[in-house]
Amino acid sequence: MSPRRRRLVPWSGLVLLAATAIASLWFAPPSSSGRWVIWAVLLGCGLAVSSGTVAAHGGGRAAARLLAGSAVALLGAPLVLAAGAPGFAVVPAMVASTVTVPLAALRVVEVRPSSRLLRWADGAVVGTGAGCAAAAVWGEPAALVTTGIAAGTAVCAGIWVLFEVTSGDDRRRVLWVVLGGAASILGGMLLFAAENSLPMGPVTTVVATGALSLILPLSITVALVAPRRADVRAVMRGAAVLIVMLALSASVYEGVAAVWELALGSRPGKGTPALLAAVIAAGYQPVRLRIEASMDEMLFGRSADPVETLTRLGTDLTAGAPPPLWLHTLRATLGVPGIALQQDGSTIATAGAVGSADDGHTTLTALRAGGEHVGDLVVWLPPGHLRLPRAAAAVVELVAAPLAQALHAARLSEQLRVSRGRLVTVLEEERRRMRRDLHDGLGPTLTGIAYTADAAVNLVARDPERAVEMLRGLRSDVGDAITEIRRIVYGLRPGALDELGLVDAVRQRIAPLRGPGGRPLRVAVTAPELPPLPAAVEVAAYRVAVEAVTNVARHSGADSATLTLELTGTACLRVTVTDTGCHRGPWPHGVGIRSMYERVEQIGGTLTLRATPEGGTVTADLPLAVPAFPR
Repeated sequence: MSPRRRRLVPWSGLVLLAATAIASLWFAPPSSSGRWVIWAVLLGCGLAVSSGTVAAHGGGRAAARLLAGSAVALLGAPLVLAAGAPGFAVVPAMVASTVTVPLAALRVVEVRPSSRLLRWADGAVVGTGAGCAAAAVWGEPAALVTTGIAAGTAVCAGIWVLFEVTSGDDRRRVLWVVLGGAASILGGMLLFAAENSLPMGPVTTVVATGALSLILPLSITVALVAPRRADVRAVMRGAAVLIVMLALSASVYEGVAAVWELALGSRPGKGTPALLAAVIAAGYQPVRLRIEASMDEMLFGRSADPVETLTRLGTDLTAGAPPPLWLHTLRATLGVPGIALQQDGSTIATAGAVGSADDGHTTLTALRAGGEHVGDLVVWLPPGHLRLPRAAAAVVELVAAPLAQALHAARLSEQLRVSRGRLVTVLEEERRRMRRDLHDGLGPTLTGIAYTADAAVNLVARDPERAVEMLRGLRSDVGDAITEIRRIVYGLRPGALDELGLVDAVRQRIAPLRGPGGRPLRVAVTAPELPPLPAAVEVAAYRVAVEAVTNVARHSGADSATLTLELTGTACLRVTVTDTGCHRGPWPHGVGIRSMYERVEQIGGTLTLRATPEGGTVTADLPLAVPAFPR
């Protein structure tokens, strides 16, 4: 037999037992004192369905067995009664309702925490349930009421302990059980009131009692199978608000009617109830919002406190905490399901249960720092809300500014980190180039000079003519070495900068450039009298100016360009190259443009490129206070 079929055997037995119990009610109807077995059959069938559902889901095996045992006990009660043993028929029903079902409720969590209090609660449930069964057999009403109260107290204590020692989804499961128990008790109270005021027959009362008893098994099933299908706290809040509003509305209506009758000696006339109903309807929404706020405070936490929020958020920001911790602090204070931080269209941090920001259950707050949009704060609304509660909205508005500043600072820090990384990469590449040039170019030349000099020394005595020839070749090798050294030195810093100065060095370097058709490129150079510049700024300005004008000659199609070097204030040198060529789209970032970006970033400057059909512009802003280079 396959494992699946083996699992179906017990539930097939339950179905057969349920059919037998229903048949016993049909063929051997209970007497007036035994009609409670109708309740037992109804509840037993419900428990059988619950246990089968839980077992099919694959979790909560202990709870499924206890629910199945309860179903067997309750469905067996009518059979024992039909067998002529009414005194013993009540025992399995009492054991099921006061022992096995409560024990199943105490095992709704996936992994039950190891707690001495929980073990005591299990023992108290078993003991008080056994006392209830004994009192029912003995027929002592006072003892049955006493043991019943004790059994209910034991179950409540166990549920409270289980709630305290669990968290997350396990706590949601416990809340489903609490909701089921509260709904069962409330339904019983309403049934008691209806029984005293409405004509209800005994069978109807028993059937209604059985239907109400199914609420707790249903809540246990939901807790074990689908605890996150709905937010149980939202369900509890909605049910509580509905009950309170119904009670308030009825109380106001009946109270006003009673006062009217006391004052005037008669009930209100036909028009007065309609007017009173209109007044109640007008005040319904404001009162409901206040009650919802109170329920939210009890279930989701107290209302958001702006001062406390700023204090906690300020602590996180001062300590350099990452964005997810900012959001965790903010979400805990606001009492919302989830919150996210977005930047440049992507989510950079989240806290809580977040979904799609386009599902209509969110509110978005733009974060701005110094007029610049740096990100968005997305808050998921609490269940049942169309907008944020007033206190939470005030807190979000208050913390938007410091969050924006922190996000802006984080962005600048990341940009600085990336820039420093590029700077280190550029410096290492430059060092690698120098090492390669020295090792592969100048190194072999000097080595050859040394060997040639040794050979000439050895030949001076016996072959002077050949020694002289070797010395002449040595002179040529020294000239090549000098040329290589000059090339390396020029790569580090053009010599023309020291000989001519920045402006004249640029003029000398761009003078040979030619535009389309081989015509000389006409460049208008505008530059004031410049003060002595830091060496790094001077080299960067020279390289950017020469590269930008060279690109005009090669790619723009223009035969003229303008080069401007000017001081903007006292802290920045601006290099601007413009042309009148036709540029059809952004410039591709080739080697030349990348090298300009790298040289500008090395000294903490900015490079801006603009290409339009009317012409192109390259602007480099170079700070005169050059940052220290990393070593």
